[in-house]
Amino acid sequence: MLQLSTNLTQEEIKDLVAIVYDDAVNLRRLFHENPELGFEEYHTLSVIKKYLTDLGIEVKTGIAKTGLVGILHGKEKGPVIALRADMDALPIQENTGTSFASKKSGVMHACGHDMHMAMLLGAANALSQVREKISGTIKFIFQPAEEMLAGGKRMVEEDVLKNPDVDYIYGFHVWPELPIGQFGFKSGALMASMDSFEVSLKGKASHGAAPHQGIDAIVGSAQVITGLQSIISRETDPLDSVVITIGELKSGNGFNIVPESAVFKGTVRTINKESRQRVSQDFKRIIEGMANALRLEAKINYKSGYPITNNTEEFVDHASRLAEKLFGQNAVVHLEKPSMASEDFSFYLEHVPGAFIFLGVQDQAGGSHKLHNERFLPDEKAMKYGIGLFIALATNPFGTRGQAPSPTLN
Repeated sequence: MLQLSTNLTQEEIKDLVAIVYDDAVNLRRLFHENPELGFEEYHTLSVIKKYLTDLGIEVKTGIAKTGLVGILHGKEKGPVIALRADMDALPIQENTGTSFASKKSGVMHACGHDMHMAMLLGAANALSQVREKISGTIKFIFQPAEEMLAGGKRMVEEDVLKNPDVDYIYGFHVWPELPIGQFGFKSGALMASMDSFEVSLKGKASHGAAPHQGIDAIVGSAQVITGLQSIISRETDPLDSVVITIGELKSGNGFNIVPESAVFKGTVRTINKESRQRVSQDFKRIIEGMANALRLEAKINYKSGYPITNNTEEFVDHASRLAEKLFGQNAVVHLEKPSMASEDFSFYLEHVPGAFIFLGVQDQAGGSHKLHNERFLPDEKAMKYGIGLFIALATNPFGTRGQAPSPTLN
């Protein structure tokens, strides 16, 4: 079991946060003004690379196209700890009215990734100043394309968890369901899997006055869509959670014509592996069976997306104890239920243990809006808590997949 020979007190961590906070705010605003979509984060990459290089942190680029890793070696031997932030923005027109609003029409940091990057860079700045108090190695992972493009999967495939091999990983996500000053912790399933589908149904066109001469794809799709909900109401344990959402339905081009075809698209979300597998099979069985009964031809494109975000209990406990020692008992919220939203941090957790943590940003202003909202603009003061916990996690190592030491903050 590896422990620090020296450590930082709560006050020393808070002092470090105060030193780097203004820098973090400036970085957050720079990122917010210059948002970039997935795998297009070239300006963002250049800013991060220069900042880490100026701190004397080793930098590796060329990972997952626009990804980057910073490596900081501590004075003593210890585990390799990965800390991750995502980089991409969303195709949303900003409507916050802030002085540092997006300069790019139709692109916005509406999911807090600007703050994720700024917090991790703030922590990197602080940790570079106390290398002698770090046992082991810190890998700062800056990942592109979290939003539906599975940048985390590509980072893992391109060996971001190797050379040096990561022992465990942590990441944060700003969370408007919790107030500023609180963290949300949960062992096991924290966030759902997310699979996607596109279903095409083909029938036969006819005049609207003679539906018997055709095979109605709209009526058929309505019945199939309704039938799919029986997977939840009649084939899933009521204490389990499954969500099937149809987000798009297209058919027809005339009000008085029975359409030949219909296409609908959507997502399936689950919180356990067995349900995920079963639902994918039930989905195809119901569509094929109902389409056959309705004389429709069915084509199903069902794609596996993000896995369930499964937190490792020991690492959740370790982080929550540190958060309590650093910010007090009220800062720690143990969540009872998972979120049915999804996250590609899950790809890292399939390979190494660790935890994803929710960072409260709820306030009476921009942080009160939901994620992916055109007015979402959380208060930067929340970053003080994220930077502080990043520093505590990096300077209080869990060990190389051994038993967790008690947090040594004093």
